[in-house]
Amino acid sequence: MVLVVLKNKIFGKPKMDKTSYLPTTHSYETVGCSDEEEFSESRSIISSTTAHEDSGFIPPRVMSDIIIGLSDGLTVPFALTAGLSSLGNSRLVITGGLAELVSGAISMGLGGYLAAKSESEIYHHEVEREKILYENCRNISEANLENILKEYHLKDSTIKMFISDMEDQPDEMIDFIIRFGKGLEEPAEGREFTSAMTIGLSYFFGGFVPLIPYFFIHSIDTSLMVSVVVMLVTLFIFGVLKTTFTLGWQCGNVRILSNGLQMVLTGSVAAGAAWGLVRLIE
Repeated sequence: MVLVVLKNKIFGKPKMDKTSYLPTTHSYETVGCSDEEEFSESRSIISSTTAHEDSGFIPPRVMSDIIIGLSDGLTVPFALTAGLSSLGNSRLVITGGLAELVSGAISMGLGGYLAAKSESEIYHHEVEREKILYENCRNISEANLENILKEYHLKDSTIKMFISDMEDQPDEMIDFIIRFGKGLEEPAEGREFTSAMTIGLSYFFGGFVPLIPYFFIHSIDTSLMVSVVVMLVTLFIFGVLKTTFTLGWQCGNVRILSNGLQMVLTGSVAAGAAWGLVRLIE
């Protein structure tokens, strides 16, 4: 997480596509020709967007957890082992590194579990609020739905037809308001445990990679140099894979390589700062 924040501070947050799509597949036979074309275009856009999302290798939420776990795992344990290497004892480096990996993985996993649980509680709380509002003040719910639809620059006739159709489907109306008015989506079942395991294991494996040289090389200085090289290569591969899994190969080789180098730079800055602080304290 530290690495992700640092990367965003240095290079800025990635620009997101702000284009919104109206998720309706209902048919409106009484609507004029221009409105029918508008709905037809919306449906085709939604279909292509859904197909693109379904074609991804890894669900976005899982990929986000992997990035959080690996980004911290590749920097924090490395900085610790690099600092311990100044003591000149390989066994101490390995013991301290493994202890940090286990405790850090558990801590990160618990953090992921609590975050996902809070997200689920917020979602269900908002759904319950909207249900109560709809049952007691339906006109307010319809007004909220109208305000959401106006953001899509739809015609008044289209909005009226949409609201009229939704009146017979309160569950879909509430789901629409939650998703597009509040920006919340229903968490997947078992999301808490999936998030905890993904973040925890990603942290452990990410932090274990820079520790490997200390198991096979007796010289502390040589182990540290090899560990640095291994970490830099791993950061680059991580940046490349992160880009290809989230954006796909079609985003271009330049962007893929650029993100790989950005990950190397930000990871090096984070690890170098921690290592330098340890040396300064000594």
